[in-house]
Amino acid sequence: MALAATSCHACGKSAGKLLLCGRCRNAWFCNRECQVIARQELGHRGANCRPAAGVQQSSSAALSQPPTATDAAKLVLCYNGLMFEASKALMANTRIGFLAAVEKGREAATVADLIGGAEGALRRASVDQLISNWMIHLGDMTAAALAALSSLRAARASGDRTMLVGGLISCGNVARSAPGEMANAERASREQERISGYPVSYDGLDLSHEGRISLPTTPAALSRLGLAYNEAAVALCDAAIAAAGGRGSPAANDIGSFPDLPTEARGRGCVGICLYELGEERQRSLELLRQAVALRRQELRTAAPGQGTLIAQRMLADELSTLGIVVMKGSDGKAEAETCLREALALGENLGAVQLKVKTLRCLINLGGEAGAAVGPAEAEALRSRLTKLLVQMGREPETSCSICLEPLAPLADGAADGSGPPDSCVRVLSCNHQFHHGCLWTWRRTIGKAACPLCKK
Repeated sequence: MALAATSCHACGKSAGKLLLCGRCRNAWFCNRECQVIARQELGHRGANCRPAAGVQQSSSAALSQPPTATDAAKLVLCYNGLMFEASKALMANTRIGFLAAVEKGREAATVADLIGGAEGALRRASVDQLISNWMIHLGDMTAAALAALSSLRAARASGDRTMLVGGLISCGNVARSAPGEMANAERASREQERISGYPVSYDGLDLSHEGRISLPTTPAALSRLGLAYNEAAVALCDAAIAAAGGRGSPAANDIGSFPDLPTEARGRGCVGICLYELGEERQRSLELLRQAVALRRQELRTAAPGQGTLIAQRMLADELSTLGIVVMKGSDGKAEAETCLREALALGENLGAVQLKVKTLRCLINLGGEAGAAVGPAEAEALRSRLTKLLVQMGREPETSCSICLEPLAPLADGAADGSGPPDSCVRVLSCNHQFHHGCLWTWRRTIGKAACPLCKK
Protein backbone atom coordinates (compact mmCIF):
# COMPACT_ATOMS: atom_id res chain seq x y z
CA MET A 1 0.00 0.00 0.00
CA ALA A 2 1.67 3.26 -1.10
CA LEU A 3 1.47 6.49 0.85
CA ALA A 4 -0.54 9.37 -0.61
CA ALA A 5 1.46 11.85 -2.73
CA THR A 6 1.69 14.96 -0.56
CA SER A 7 5.37 16.02 -0.69
CA CYS A 8 8.65 15.23 -2.43
CA HIS A 9 10.96 12.98 -0.40
CA ALA A 10 13.98 15.09 -1.39
CA CYS A 11 12.93 18.76 -1.46
CA GLY A 12 9.63 18.71 0.42
CA LYS A 13 7.65 20.51 -2.30
CA SER A 14 4.06 19.45 -2.86
CA ALA A 15 3.16 21.46 -5.98
CA GLY A 16 2.58 19.71 -9.28
CA LYS A 17 2.44 16.04 -10.15
CA LEU A 18 4.72 13.80 -8.06
CA LEU A 19 6.30 10.56 -9.26
CA LEU A 20 6.18 7.37 -7.14
CA CYS A 21 9.40 5.41 -6.51
CA GLY A 22 9.00 2.20 -8.52
CA ARG A 23 11.10 0.10 -6.10
CA CYS A 24 9.71 0.81 -2.66
CA ARG A 25 6.32 2.27 -3.71
CA ASN A 26 6.59 4.46 -0.63
CA ALA A 27 8.43 7.68 -1.63
CA TRP A 28 7.45 10.46 -4.04
CA PHE A 29 9.69 12.78 -6.08
CA CYS A 30 9.22 15.93 -8.19
CA ASN A 31 11.46 14.58 -10.96
CA ARG A 32 14.51 12.47 -11.72
CA GLU A 33 16.86 15.06 -10.22
CA CYS A 34 15.16 14.86 -6.82
CA GLN A 35 15.37 11.08 -6.92
CA VAL A 36 19.14 11.30 -7.58
CA ILE A 37 19.52 13.73 -4.64
CA ALA A 38 17.61 11.34 -2.38
CA ARG A 39 19.86 8.48 -3.40
CA GLN A 40 23.12 10.38 -3.01
CA GLU A 41 22.42 12.51 0.07
CA LEU A 42 19.58 10.83 1.96
CA GLY A 43 20.53 7.18 1.49
CA HIS A 44 17.40 6.22 -0.51
CA ARG A 45 18.99 3.31 -2.38
CA GLY A 46 19.82 -0.37 -2.14
CA ALA A 47 18.49 -2.04 1.02
CA ASN A 48 17.15 1.34 2.17
CA CYS A 49 14.87 1.75 -0.85
CA ARG A 50 12.09 -0.19 0.82
CA PRO A 51 9.09 0.74 2.94
CA ALA A 52 10.20 2.23 6.25
CA ALA A 53 13.90 1.79 5.53
CA GLY A 54 16.78 4.26 5.85
CA VAL A 55 15.99 7.95 6.17
CA GLN A 56 12.27 8.15 6.77
CA GLN A 57 9.49 10.13 5.22
CA SER A 58 8.39 13.40 6.71
CA SER A 59 5.45 13.53 9.06
CA SER A 60 3.45 15.14 6.24
CA ALA A 61 3.91 11.95 4.19
CA ALA A 62 1.26 10.17 6.20
CA LEU A 63 -2.18 9.40 4.86
CA SER A 64 -3.93 12.42 3.39
CA GLN A 65 -6.87 11.55 5.66
CA PRO A 66 -6.48 10.04 9.14
CA PRO A 67 -7.61 6.40 9.31
CA THR A 68 -11.05 5.70 10.71
CA ALA A 69 -11.36 4.08 14.13
CA THR A 70 -11.98 0.69 12.48
CA ASP A 71 -9.00 1.04 10.14
CA ALA A 72 -6.79 2.23 12.99
CA ALA A 73 -7.72 -0.82 15.07
CA LYS A 74 -6.87 -3.10 12.13
CA LEU A 75 -3.52 -1.34 11.64
CA VAL A 76 -2.67 -1.76 15.33
CA LEU A 77 -3.44 -5.49 15.09
CA CYS A 78 -1.26 -5.71 11.97
CA TYR A 79 1.57 -3.87 13.75
CA ASN A 80 1.38 -6.17 16.79
CA GLY A 81 1.35 -9.24 14.54
CA LEU A 82 4.47 -8.10 12.67
CA MET A 83 6.32 -7.39 15.92
CA PHE A 84 5.35 -10.85 17.20
CA GLU A 85 6.76 -12.40 14.02
CA ALA A 86 9.96 -10.37 14.47
CA SER A 87 10.37 -11.63 18.04
CA LYS A 88 9.84 -15.22 16.84
CA ALA A 89 12.57 -14.77 14.22
CA LEU A 90 14.97 -13.48 16.87
CA MET A 91 14.56 -16.62 18.96
CA ALA A 92 16.74 -18.52 16.47
CA ASN A 93 19.65 -16.23 17.49
CA THR A 94 21.17 -16.53 14.01
CA ARG A 95 22.10 -13.98 11.36
CA ILE A 96 19.20 -15.14 9.19
CA GLY A 97 16.87 -14.71 12.16
CA PHE A 98 18.07 -11.15 12.77
CA LEU A 99 17.68 -10.28 9.09
CA ALA A 100 14.14 -11.65 9.12
CA ALA A 101 13.40 -9.62 12.25
CA VAL A 102 14.69 -6.46 10.54
CA GLU A 103 12.40 -7.04 7.55
CA LYS A 104 9.38 -7.57 9.80
CA GLY A 105 10.37 -4.51 11.82
CA ARG A 106 10.52 -2.35 8.69
CA GLU A 107 7.07 -3.55 7.68
CA ALA A 108 5.82 -2.69 11.18
CA ALA A 109 7.37 0.78 10.86
CA THR A 110 5.42 1.36 7.65
CA VAL A 111 2.20 0.32 9.41
CA ALA A 112 3.05 2.72 12.26
CA ASP A 113 3.30 5.55 9.70
CA LEU A 114 -0.14 4.61 8.39
CA ILE A 115 -1.58 4.72 11.92
CA GLY A 116 -0.39 8.31 12.14
CA GLY A 117 -0.70 10.79 14.97
CA ALA A 118 1.07 10.53 18.31
CA GLU A 119 0.30 6.82 18.63
CA GLY A 120 1.81 6.03 15.23
CA ALA A 121 4.90 8.12 15.97
CA LEU A 122 5.30 6.37 19.32
CA ARG A 123 5.14 2.94 17.69
CA ARG A 124 7.50 4.10 14.96
CA ALA A 125 10.05 5.28 17.52
CA SER A 126 9.84 1.99 19.39
CA VAL A 127 10.36 -0.26 16.36
CA ASP A 128 13.16 1.91 14.95
CA GLN A 129 15.06 1.60 18.22
CA LEU A 130 14.79 -2.18 17.93
CA ILE A 131 15.90 -2.12 14.29
CA SER A 132 18.92 -0.03 15.27
CA ASN A 133 19.91 -2.60 17.92
CA TRP A 134 19.47 -5.47 15.46
CA MET A 135 21.59 -3.68 12.86
CA ILE A 136 24.37 -3.17 15.40
CA HIS A 137 24.27 -6.92 16.03
CA LEU A 138 24.49 -7.54 12.25
CA GLY A 139 27.38 -5.09 11.92
CA ASP A 140 25.60 -2.69 9.53
CA MET A 141 26.39 0.54 11.37
CA THR A 142 25.12 2.81 8.57
CA ALA A 143 21.64 1.28 8.75
CA ALA A 144 21.85 1.28 12.56
CA ALA A 145 22.59 5.02 12.58
CA LEU A 146 19.74 5.81 10.17
CA ALA A 147 17.28 3.76 12.22
CA ALA A 148 18.41 5.38 15.50
CA LEU A 149 17.96 8.89 14.07
CA SER A 150 14.58 7.92 12.63
CA SER A 151 13.59 6.78 16.12
CA LEU A 152 14.71 10.10 17.54
CA ARG A 153 12.63 12.06 15.04
CA ALA A 154 9.57 9.92 15.60
CA ALA A 155 9.93 10.29 19.38
CA ARG A 156 10.05 14.05 19.02
CA ALA A 157 6.95 13.96 16.81
CA SER A 158 5.12 11.83 19.40
CA GLY A 159 5.97 14.22 22.25
CA ASP A 160 6.89 11.31 24.55
CA ARG A 161 9.94 12.14 26.64
CA THR A 162 10.57 8.56 27.65
CA MET A 163 10.76 7.46 24.03
CA LEU A 164 12.93 10.49 23.26
CA VAL A 165 15.39 9.34 25.94
CA GLY A 166 15.42 5.90 24.33
CA GLY A 167 16.11 7.44 20.92
CA LEU A 168 19.04 9.43 22.25
CA ILE A 169 20.48 6.31 23.88
CA SER A 170 20.13 4.36 20.62
CA CYS A 171 22.02 7.11 18.81
CA GLY A 172 24.65 7.08 21.54
CA ASN A 173 25.14 3.32 21.23
CA VAL A 174 25.79 3.62 17.50
CA ALA A 175 28.06 6.64 17.97
CA ARG A 176 30.21 4.75 20.47
CA SER A 177 30.99 2.04 17.93
CA ALA A 178 30.92 4.02 14.67
CA PRO A 179 31.11 7.79 15.30
CA GLY A 180 31.92 8.55 11.65
CA GLU A 181 28.83 6.74 10.39
CA MET A 182 26.72 8.46 13.01
CA ALA A 183 28.01 11.92 12.08
CA ASN A 184 27.28 11.33 8.38
CA ALA A 185 23.77 10.08 9.15
CA GLU A 186 23.24 13.07 11.47
CA ARG A 187 24.07 15.52 8.69
CA ALA A 188 21.57 13.86 6.33
CA SER A 189 19.00 13.73 9.13
CA ARG A 190 19.25 17.44 9.88
CA GLU A 191 18.79 18.31 6.23
CA GLN A 192 15.73 16.04 6.15
CA GLU A 193 14.35 17.71 9.28
CA ARG A 194 14.90 21.14 7.74
CA ILE A 195 12.61 20.32 4.82
CA SER A 196 10.11 18.23 6.82
CA GLY A 197 9.19 20.55 9.66
CA TYR A 198 9.20 18.12 12.59
CA PRO A 199 7.98 19.57 15.91
CA VAL A 200 10.82 20.53 18.25
CA SER A 201 9.04 21.40 21.48
CA TYR A 202 6.62 19.73 23.83
CA ASP A 203 5.09 21.05 27.04
CA GLY A 204 7.71 23.79 27.26
CA LEU A 205 10.64 21.37 26.85
CA ASP A 206 12.92 21.76 23.85
CA LEU A 207 12.96 18.34 22.16
CA SER A 208 15.44 19.33 19.49
CA HIS A 209 18.88 17.77 19.93
CA GLU A 210 20.31 20.54 17.73
CA GLY A 211 21.59 22.51 20.71
CA ARG A 212 22.86 19.55 22.70
CA ILE A 213 24.51 17.53 19.94
CA SER A 214 26.99 19.56 17.90
CA LEU A 215 28.39 17.83 14.84
CA PRO A 216 32.05 16.95 15.44
CA THR A 217 34.78 18.32 13.21
CA THR A 218 37.87 16.79 14.83
CA PRO A 219 38.81 13.18 15.71
CA ALA A 220 38.76 14.05 19.42
CA ALA A 221 35.24 15.50 19.19
CA LEU A 222 34.13 12.58 17.06
CA SER A 223 35.20 10.11 19.76
CA ARG A 224 32.97 11.95 22.26
CA LEU A 225 29.84 11.85 20.08
CA GLY A 226 28.42 8.78 21.88
CA LEU A 227 28.93 10.47 25.25
CA ALA A 228 27.14 13.61 24.01
CA TYR A 229 24.03 11.69 23.00
CA ASN A 230 23.89 9.69 26.22
CA GLU A 231 24.48 12.74 28.41
CA ALA A 232 21.59 14.45 26.62
CA ALA A 233 19.43 11.44 27.53
CA VAL A 234 20.41 11.64 31.21
CA ALA A 235 19.81 15.41 31.19
CA LEU A 236 16.26 14.79 29.95
CA CYS A 237 15.73 12.24 32.73
CA ASP A 238 16.97 14.70 35.36
CA ALA A 239 14.81 17.50 33.92
CA ALA A 240 11.71 15.29 34.02
CA ILE A 241 12.44 14.22 37.60
CA ALA A 242 12.90 17.85 38.67
CA ALA A 243 9.71 18.90 36.87
CA ALA A 244 7.79 16.14 38.62
CA GLY A 245 9.03 17.21 42.04
CA GLY A 246 11.23 14.16 42.55
CA ARG A 247 10.71 10.43 42.27
CA GLY A 248 7.36 9.15 43.49
CA SER A 249 5.59 12.48 43.09
CA PRO A 250 1.93 12.25 41.97
CA ALA A 251 2.85 14.62 39.15
CA ALA A 252 5.06 11.87 37.71
CA ASN A 253 2.22 9.48 36.95
CA ASP A 254 2.12 10.42 33.26
CA ILE A 255 4.57 8.06 31.56
CA GLY A 256 4.64 10.43 28.60
CA SER A 257 6.31 13.14 30.69
CA PHE A 258 8.48 11.10 33.04
CA PRO A 259 11.21 8.58 32.14
CA ASP A 260 10.51 5.12 33.51
CA LEU A 261 13.06 3.21 35.57
CA PRO A 262 14.45 1.01 32.76
CA THR A 263 15.10 3.97 30.46
CA GLU A 264 16.67 6.06 33.21
CA ALA A 265 18.87 3.14 34.31
CA ARG A 266 19.94 2.52 30.72
CA GLY A 267 20.85 6.18 30.21
CA ARG A 268 22.96 6.40 33.35
CA GLY A 269 24.66 3.11 32.58
CA CYS A 270 25.51 4.23 29.03
CA VAL A 271 27.08 7.49 30.23
CA GLY A 272 29.12 5.54 32.79
CA ILE A 273 30.40 3.19 30.09
CA CYS A 274 31.24 6.09 27.74
CA LEU A 275 33.27 7.84 30.43
CA TYR A 276 35.07 4.58 31.21
CA GLU A 277 35.92 3.97 27.55
CA LEU A 278 37.19 7.54 27.15
CA GLY A 279 39.29 7.18 30.32
CA GLU A 280 37.64 10.20 31.94
CA GLU A 281 36.03 10.91 35.33
CA ARG A 282 36.38 7.42 36.76
CA GLN A 283 34.55 8.32 39.96
CA ARG A 284 31.58 9.78 38.09
CA SER A 285 31.54 6.72 35.85
CA LEU A 286 31.36 4.41 38.88
CA GLU A 287 28.69 6.57 40.53
CA LEU A 288 26.47 6.47 37.42
CA LEU A 289 26.88 2.70 37.03
CA ARG A 290 25.99 2.18 40.70
CA GLN A 291 22.90 4.36 40.21
CA ALA A 292 21.96 2.20 37.21
CA VAL A 293 22.28 -0.96 39.33
CA ALA A 294 20.14 0.60 42.08
CA LEU A 295 17.44 1.54 39.55
CA ARG A 296 17.47 -1.98 38.09
CA ARG A 297 17.02 -3.43 41.59
CA GLN A 298 14.04 -1.12 42.11
CA GLU A 299 12.67 -2.21 38.74
CA LEU A 300 13.00 -5.87 39.77
CA ARG A 301 11.11 -5.24 43.02
CA THR A 302 8.18 -3.70 41.13
CA ALA A 303 8.23 -5.97 38.05
CA ALA A 304 5.16 -8.03 37.22
CA PRO A 305 5.56 -11.74 37.98
CA GLY A 306 6.49 -13.99 35.10
CA GLN A 307 8.03 -12.50 31.97
CA GLY A 308 8.42 -9.07 33.58
CA THR A 309 10.52 -10.52 36.39
CA LEU A 310 12.74 -12.44 33.97
CA ILE A 311 13.40 -9.33 31.87
CA ALA A 312 14.17 -7.28 35.00
CA GLN A 313 16.57 -9.98 36.22
CA ARG A 314 18.39 -10.00 32.88
CA MET A 315 18.74 -6.21 32.88
CA LEU A 316 20.03 -6.25 36.46
CA ALA A 317 22.56 -8.94 35.57
CA ASP A 318 23.81 -6.86 32.61
CA GLU A 319 24.24 -3.75 34.79
CA LEU A 320 26.00 -5.78 37.53
CA SER A 321 28.46 -7.35 35.09
CA THR A 322 29.23 -3.95 33.54
CA LEU A 323 29.82 -2.39 36.97
CA GLY A 324 32.02 -5.33 37.95
CA ILE A 325 34.18 -4.93 34.82
CA VAL A 326 34.70 -1.21 35.40
CA VAL A 327 35.46 -1.63 39.12
CA MET A 328 37.99 -4.44 38.58
CA LYS A 329 40.04 -2.26 36.23
CA GLY A 330 40.95 0.01 39.16
CA SER A 331 43.68 -0.56 41.70
CA ASP A 332 41.12 -1.06 44.45
CA GLY A 333 37.59 -2.36 44.69
CA LYS A 334 38.35 -5.97 43.71
CA ALA A 335 35.98 -7.16 46.43
CA GLU A 336 33.11 -5.05 45.03
CA ALA A 337 33.84 -6.29 41.52
CA GLU A 338 33.80 -9.89 42.71
CA THR A 339 30.48 -9.42 44.52
CA CYS A 340 28.86 -7.88 41.42
CA LEU A 341 30.18 -10.56 39.09
CA ARG A 342 29.14 -13.44 41.35
CA GLU A 343 25.60 -12.04 41.61
CA ALA A 344 25.47 -11.53 37.83
CA LEU A 345 26.68 -15.11 37.31
CA ALA A 346 23.99 -16.45 39.66
CA LEU A 347 21.32 -14.53 37.73
CA GLY A 348 22.75 -15.81 34.46
CA GLU A 349 22.53 -19.39 35.74
CA ASN A 350 18.92 -18.76 36.73
CA LEU A 351 18.03 -17.37 33.33
CA GLY A 352 20.09 -19.79 31.28
CA ALA A 353 21.75 -16.83 29.55
CA VAL A 354 24.85 -18.34 27.94
CA GLN A 355 26.46 -15.11 26.73
CA LEU A 356 26.03 -13.51 30.15
CA LYS A 357 27.57 -16.54 31.86
CA VAL A 358 30.54 -16.47 29.48
CA LYS A 359 31.10 -12.77 30.16
CA THR A 360 30.97 -13.09 33.96
CA LEU A 361 33.05 -16.28 34.09
CA ARG A 362 35.71 -14.59 31.97
CA CYS A 363 35.91 -11.64 34.37
CA LEU A 364 35.99 -13.83 37.49
CA ILE A 365 38.83 -15.90 36.00
CA ASN A 366 40.79 -12.72 35.36
CA LEU A 367 40.37 -11.79 39.04
CA GLY A 368 42.24 -14.97 40.04
CA GLY A 369 45.44 -14.13 41.88
CA GLU A 370 44.74 -10.39 42.00
CA ALA A 371 45.41 -8.64 45.30
CA GLY A 372 42.19 -8.07 47.24
CA ALA A 373 40.21 -10.73 45.37
CA ALA A 374 39.06 -13.96 47.00
CA VAL A 375 39.23 -15.90 43.71
CA GLY A 376 42.27 -18.14 44.14
CA PRO A 377 44.13 -20.24 41.55
CA ALA A 378 42.11 -23.39 42.32
CA GLU A 379 38.75 -21.63 41.95
CA ALA A 380 39.98 -19.81 38.83
CA GLU A 381 40.82 -23.19 37.26
CA ALA A 382 37.35 -24.53 38.16
CA LEU A 383 35.75 -21.44 36.61
CA ARG A 384 37.91 -21.89 33.51
CA SER A 385 36.62 -25.46 33.14
CA ARG A 386 33.04 -24.15 33.25
CA LEU A 387 33.88 -21.49 30.68
CA THR A 388 35.49 -24.06 28.38
CA LYS A 389 32.38 -26.24 28.49
CA LEU A 390 30.17 -23.28 27.58
CA LEU A 391 32.44 -22.28 24.68
CA VAL A 392 32.43 -25.87 23.38
CA GLN A 393 28.61 -25.77 23.46
CA MET A 394 28.81 -22.61 21.35
CA GLY A 395 31.01 -24.38 18.78
CA ARG A 396 34.47 -23.28 19.94
CA GLU A 397 37.41 -25.69 20.14
CA PRO A 398 38.61 -26.27 23.74
CA GLU A 399 41.89 -24.52 24.61
CA THR A 400 44.25 -26.61 26.73
CA SER A 401 47.54 -24.78 26.12
CA CYS A 402 48.78 -21.21 25.82
CA SER A 403 49.17 -20.34 22.14
CA ILE A 404 52.23 -18.19 22.89
CA CYS A 405 54.44 -20.58 24.90
CA LEU A 406 52.57 -23.80 23.97
CA GLU A 407 52.64 -24.89 27.63
CA PRO A 408 49.49 -26.23 29.38
CA LEU A 409 47.06 -23.67 30.76
CA ALA A 410 47.35 -24.46 34.48
CA PRO A 411 47.76 -21.72 37.11
CA LEU A 412 50.34 -22.06 39.91
CA ALA A 413 49.13 -22.85 43.39
CA ASP A 414 51.19 -20.08 45.02
CA GLY A 415 50.82 -16.30 44.85
CA ALA A 416 52.66 -13.75 42.77
CA ALA A 417 56.42 -13.85 42.96
CA ASP A 418 56.70 -10.26 44.21
CA GLY A 419 53.27 -10.06 45.88
CA SER A 420 52.18 -7.20 43.62
CA GLY A 421 50.21 -9.06 40.98
CA PRO A 422 49.02 -12.44 39.72
CA PRO A 423 51.50 -15.24 38.97
CA ASP A 424 52.86 -15.26 35.43
CA SER A 425 51.20 -18.63 34.79
CA CYS A 426 47.71 -17.45 35.87
CA VAL A 427 45.28 -17.71 32.96
CA ARG A 428 43.94 -14.55 31.37
CA VAL A 429 40.89 -14.67 29.10
CA LEU A 430 40.46 -11.88 26.54
CA SER A 431 37.13 -10.47 25.38
CA CYS A 432 37.36 -12.75 22.32
CA ASN A 433 37.54 -15.67 24.83
CA HIS A 434 41.05 -16.77 23.79
CA GLN A 435 43.13 -17.84 26.79
CA PHE A 436 46.81 -17.20 27.59
CA HIS A 437 49.22 -17.21 30.50
CA HIS A 438 49.36 -13.82 32.20
CA GLY A 439 53.15 -13.55 31.80
CA CYS A 440 53.10 -14.65 28.17
CA LEU A 441 50.39 -12.17 27.26
CA TRP A 442 52.16 -9.31 29.07
CA THR A 443 55.46 -10.09 27.29
CA TRP A 444 53.71 -10.37 23.92
CA ARG A 445 51.99 -7.02 24.26
CA ARG A 446 55.17 -5.29 25.49
CA THR A 447 57.11 -6.72 22.52
CA ILE A 448 54.51 -6.11 19.81
CA GLY A 449 53.27 -2.83 21.25
CA LYS A 450 49.59 -3.65 20.64
CA ALA A 451 46.75 -4.80 22.88
CA ALA A 452 45.27 -7.06 20.18
CA CYS A 453 44.74 -10.79 20.72
CA PRO A 454 47.75 -12.80 19.41
CA LEU A 455 45.36 -15.25 17.72
CA CYS A 456 42.47 -13.29 16.21
CA LYS A 457 44.09 -9.81 16.32
CA LYS A 458 40.95 -8.29 17.90
